[in-house]
Amino acid sequence: MRNRRGFTMVELLVSMVIFAVIGAAFTKLLSTQGRFFDHQGTANAARNVSRGSLNRVVSDFRMIEATGGVISADKKEMEIRVPFAIGIVCATAAGVTTVSLLPVDSVMYAQPGFYGYAWRSVTTGAYSYVEKPAGEAVGDAAVCTGKNITTLTGGKIVALTPALPVAATLGTPVLLYRRVKYEFDDSQTVIGKTGLFRTVIFQDGSEASEELVAPFASSAKFKFFSLNGVNATSNPPANLSDLRGIELHLDGLSEVTPRGQMGPQKAPFITAVYFKNRII
Repeated sequence: MRNRRGFTMVELLVSMVIFAVIGAAFTKLLSTQGRFFDHQGTANAARNVSRGSLNRVVSDFRMIEATGGVISADKKEMEIRVPFAIGIVCATAAGVTTVSLLPVDSVMYAQPGFYGYAWRSVTTGAYSYVEKPAGEAVGDAAVCTGKNITTLTGGKIVALTPALPVAATLGTPVLLYRRVKYEFDDSQTVIGKTGLFRTVIFQDGSEASEELVAPFASSAKFKFFSLNGVNATSNPPANLSDLRGIELHLDGLSEVTPRGQMGPQKAPFITAVYFKNRII
């Protein structure tokens, strides 16, 4: 049998060099692709932070009554009265006002935190607020029926105390509301970063707070629209009844720093919310 000739040293060295060049190029490609996917993943995470709390914040802020719905405001914290049900007066008797409420989401209505009610003057259009003490209980449907007011399916009959004044006659609009505080503060889930908190304040002074989402950049804040102004300002108006909307700067951050960058990925996000319950 004839012996087969093997590789020479030169052939072996040449093949090793070729494999090294191909391997280095392939490694660089994998590294580049890894950084790209890491960058994309952290960018999506930052955008998810910005959008994660949007529905909850917008649903609360949009329902604010313009002239008295904002209790206090600055760029990092707002305390507001959030309506969760609306109805009309049926009658007032024996220190109790019976109100027929329009249908409302049962889950939203059942959440704790009833703080008070507001009634709208039929002459001026302005709302007057009644709270601490203010009570809500199941009302007598016969009272509304006797006034030829039909409560829609899914609606409720409630009895409010203290009773509305005599100026709040049959058909006067009434809002039931909760007192809620939104603030950007130190996150409890992402240590060292900023989170957005929603706190429900009860009549007895106790609070129930939840962190909606984190982390946010230090630039996250509230800005303010006054009356018919088209540009939001960093400071609220001296008279909070002039507020007509809020500009939300929800600048989200990724929780981790992508490879090749010095810090977390940032997703600037700005949207505006204008109050629905406004006179002008």
